Amino acid sequence: MQVHSLIIRFGLWSDRFTNNSLVNLYSKCGFVNAAYRLFEEMPERDVVSWTSMIVGFSQSGLEKDAMWLFDQMRLAKVEPNSFTFGSLFSACATINAFYKGKQLHSLVVKYGLETDMVVGSAIVDMYSKCGEMNEALRIFKCMPERDLVSWNGMICGFAQNGEALKALKLFDEMVQSTAVVPNHVTFIGVLSACSHGDLVNEGRRYFNDMVHEYFIEPKAEHYTCMVDILGRAGLLEEAEALILELPFKPDTVTWGALLGACKLHGNQDMARSITERLCKDEPKNSSNYVLLANTYTATGEWADAFEVRELMDARGVQKMMGCSWIEIRNCLHSFVSGQKHHPQFELIYEVLQRLLLQIKDRYDYKPISF
Repeated sequence: MQVHSLIIRFGLWSDRFTNNSLVNLYSKCGFVNAAYRLFEEMPERDVVSWTSMIVGFSQSGLEKDAMWLFDQMRLAKVEPNSFTFGSLFSACATINAFYKGKQLHSLVVKYGLETDMVVGSAIVDMYSKCGEMNEALRIFKCMPERDLVSWNGMICGFAQNGEALKALKLFDEMVQSTAVVPNHVTFIGVLSACSHGDLVNEGRRYFNDMVHEYFIEPKAEHYTCMVDILGRAGLLEEAEALILELPFKPDTVTWGALLGACKLHGNQDMARSITERLCKDEPKNSSNYVLLANTYTATGEWADAFEVRELMDARGVQKMMGCSWIEIRNCLHSFVSGQKHHPQFELIYEVLQRLLLQIKDRYDYKPISF
């Protein structure tokens, strides 16, 4: 901001190159409103100006504003480049805006950028995160050149969509048939695949390869994956020992992975011990209490579950509101638990009640709300 004041003092406020740098500065520092005010005041804007602002909106969690600004950019007859599309596909991936992503893909073809490595990798990532793995794989195979980002997009996409063996097969193809060297993101995808596929021995092997063959220092995410792998397999004591031996203080995500495994295998004693540890570190985090209560309800220990709820009330812990969204006919619908702001919420609730009645009739399901 001090530099910005000097720019005004020296009469450089109308320089396009300087203003582009300032928009980028304010956006990356989290002052996206200041960036947009400066953007609006610019006497002349080029593709870099528009792209910098679109990136700023996207990285600040304002994906809808990024999409809107792109529409304004096209109305201004400014032709987007590969970085513009890369940021937009990232925004689509974040909010699962599949149909909007498909429209952007059509524009990419129109502008002849489909073979661009930056754009291609962003498209692969977008389709993967939207669950469209067949389309992601088609684009991936058509890319004339693939970098680490595109390989990671496919590997992580397969892992996140429950196709563990395809993720591991693709990883083996990458390291055996190309000169691309995996990084820490690659191994997060690989270990996640082992976790979802219940591949304990494979997970151990890939973790050791990461450390001893590729000399990648494990991060908290890698250890969390290993805890999840061991926990899902019922190796709770081994998972706990791994956490206690970490070279740094484990975070709540890592402990939460083990807590989720305790729920899965009905180990209330370990779950209570972990929850007490977590509550000391984050006494206001409702997720810790909810996981413990769910562990009790899974084994029919209703009194203990209600005791946890009473403890939450006594400590003034509020359960975090859940949020979800879905895209229908190119329109994004968002829902927040406990709120009824959606214009069709009455119809939605009616349909949900009908579905619940069908579930009750078929499975003799008795829901317990917590």
